[in-house]
Amino acid sequence: MKSPTKVGILFVVTLLLIIGFALALGAIQPFSNTNELKVAYNFAGGIEVGSPVRVMGIKVGKVREIEFVPDQKMPNGEEVKLLITVTIDKKAWPTVRKDSQYFINLAGVIGEKFLEITPGSTAAEELKPGQLVRGEDPPRIDQLISQSYSLAGKVIDFVNRNEGSIVETIDTMNKLVTNLNKALKQIDQTTKDQDIHKLIRDISTITSNTAFFTEKMRSPEGQKTLVLINELIRRLEPLDAEAIKKFLQTEGIRAHLF
Repeated sequence: MKSPTKVGILFVVTLLLIIGFALALGAIQPFSNTNELKVAYNFAGGIEVGSPVRVMGIKVGKVREIEFVPDQKMPNGEEVKLLITVTIDKKAWPTVRKDSQYFINLAGVIGEKFLEITPGSTAAEELKPGQLVRGEDPPRIDQLISQSYSLAGKVIDFVNRNEGSIVETIDTMNKLVTNLNKALKQIDQTTKDQDIHKLIRDISTITSNTAFFTEKMRSPEGQKTLVLINELIRRLEPLDAEAIKKFLQTEGIRAHLF
């Protein structure tokens, strides 16, 4: 076999091996069964190209590309400078809708990062391949730790500066609880006293009688009685003692009222 022929065969075999390797890695997908979706973030939380994309916990695609786009804006005017292009299996595509959410999660405590898509409702509009959507920025763990240290420092500083006041406040609260305990014990002992029981019963009886009398006074008969008493007082007011005596003894009350 001639040398040019050997070189040609070697070249073809090498090319086929490269194509096969690319197909195995997914770098080349001539018969792709996926759709692309662009997800915008301002913080990606360490996700990388090749990280899996999951829907309802099932892997349906992967992160294909990560781009920095300084002048990118969402339709509502929000500036979002990071664009992640993901591929999603066409079988799972109908579950990704306009009201879906896009989170960057961690598999386990120290596991790999992945992009989780929550399925949308059937009433929501379906997305078009290549459409731009807004993702939920993951929390900044470093910032949370820094803020926690800062808050802890402020609390310690406050305690150090107000140690006396805090101790006095605790002591005052302790005394208040002690006094409240004593008051409750005294109330408990008082309720066991027979005289107190009798006094409470008498007060209850007086209250009941007063309520009964008040109710009777509001009745039509009670109102009529009040009118008669008022008329009697009005007639007696201009009289002296002798006239009142004569009025009560000689003429009679009923004759003057009726």
